[in-house]
Amino acid sequence: MSPTADCKPKAGIASGPAERLAEQLTSMLPPGAAVVQVRLQGPRTLWPHLGLTAVSDRGRVLRVPRAKALTIARWIIRSFPQAGWAASGGQAFDLRTAQLRGLDA
Repeated sequence: MSPTADCKPKAGIASGPAERLAEQLTSMLPPGAAVVQVRLQGPRTLWPHLGLTAVSDRGRVLRVPRAKALTIARWIIRSFPQAGWAASGGQAFDLRTAQLRGLDA
């Protein structure tokens, strides 16, 4: 009998890349984080500065260490290259629904 014969697939496995990203980020962020806001603070410069804000479901801003914030911002930007990062004022990635939307929406 193989060691995987009795394994059952997990019920909560994310189906798409956005869902998997949301699941990974949820484990990296402080408890209660619901939305991650990502901005390019200098999109016209050679090396734009990234801004990340984690927000709870109650609208409270959660502290994320700088190195972790930059890593998460890069992951989101690379996961959604079609979002027009340089032209927009930023995007919000909802960790509960794995949806990306503009910050002005």
